[in-house]
Amino acid sequence: MSGSVASNERCEPNLVPILDMVFQLITFFMLVINFKATEVDLDLNLPVVGSAQPVEEDPQHREFLVLNVRANGELAVRGQVHVNPDLFIQLEAKSVASQHGTELGGPLPVTVVIRADRTVQVKSLMKVVDSCRSNGFDKFDFVIIRATGKS
Repeated sequence: MSGSVASNERCEPNLVPILDMVFQLITFFMLVINFKATEVDLDLNLPVVGSAQPVEEDPQHREFLVLNVRANGELAVRGQVHVNPDLFIQLEAKSVASQHGTELGGPLPVTVVIRADRTVQVKSLMKVVDSCRSNGFDKFDFVIIRATGKS
């Protein structure tokens, strides 16, 4: 047989590069998951509805500000409870306006995602929405739990 080399040595693949890649992927996903988990307040008891739709991707509104309104009307954002929601929203609007180079008070390119407990009073919820609107946030999404069973 021409072209074949007889050898008693075994060829084993080098696993170091693939193990390095797997370790980097695990580290990356652990970091990403931890940052996203702080935006969601797991203490909320969300209302249930049968026709909930996922948030649609809009190329002009890719950034989200997640606001969690608790049953007692408190505003929780990124794991911190804010006793003065108006002040927090005003400071957040200034931050977003400076990041995007837009005028303060004008429309801001951020979608506000409001997650409210099902027992929250509408008055408390509308107070948060009105504060957002007066500070330039004009696009909203409301998060609810989709019903899984048939009624």
